[in-house]
Amino acid sequence: MKIQDQDLFHGAALTQIVQHESFKALNRGSKTKYGHYLINTNRHVFVKYRKPNQSPWQHTFSEDEIDAIANQIKKRQKVFLCLVCGKTTVCALRIAEIKRVLDMKGEGQQWVRVEVPKGGRCHVSGSNGRLAKTVAHSAFPEKVFV
Repeated sequence: MKIQDQDLFHGAALTQIVQHESFKALNRGSKTKYGHYLINTNRHVFVKYRKPNQSPWQHTFSEDEIDAIANQIKKRQKVFLCLVCGKTTVCALRIAEIKRVLDMKGEGQQWVRVEVPKGGRCHVSGSNGRLAKTVAHSAFPEKVFV
């Protein structure tokens, strides 16, 4: 099977998750949505990537992708959005952070932008708003297991 860029970049996030001491299992979260993973049977991780190695990174989301995330949130699942930013960082967002930057009831395409100033943390904004606090590079993968 030919290796695609998405496989490499998703692998960057999944490798860090698998190496965490609390990791037990990795499965597909959906048979139809690439990038939706089920970690330890109770954590839904959605991975998106942007290839450029320079900040900022703008990740786009289709209405179907937003619906998939929103459906897991409605089911009261533990949901995380992991944004792979080139070879620089993985910026992980919890439910409250996801809802701050994306409109779970919105229609049409949406976006999340991650900007990392030299030597700084992740500044995250989206089509629905901006996070009040920055996200540390070291928050991932621990954030997925806490």
